[in-house]
Amino acid sequence: MNDVTIARSIAWGRIGFGLLMLIAPNSVLARTATERPGPLVWMARAFGIRDLVLGAGAVVALAQPEPDASWVKMGAIADSCDAVAAVVWRDELGPAGMASTLALAIPAAAGGWKSAQALSR
Repeated sequence: MNDVTIARSIAWGRIGFGLLMLIAPNSVLARTATERPGPLVWMARAFGIRDLVLGAGAVVALAQPEPDASWVKMGAIADSCDAVAAVVWRDELGPAGMASTLALAIPAAAGGWKSAQALSR
């Protein structure tokens, strides 16, 4: 799999996750939170918007004749920050939340950084 394909796959996955968080945040949150007050649901939707924008930006940038790595880098930064935040504030997130966050963030960050580095050459 080449670097553009990896970056595109991560971007489309991010778009899918973003849409899921916008449309059905309670379904996603039910896996990690027994109580889902309005502000938590709102934050989940805001997180979905972030991923939707980052994913769409990457898809558009990667469709150019000379693919631009900027949006891919921003996604990798966001995923890296998500992983660090999950570890730093693991007590607030809980074991299931931390595990699910790391399971998504670490591979996305690694693939994003690898792709961004190759595309920047």
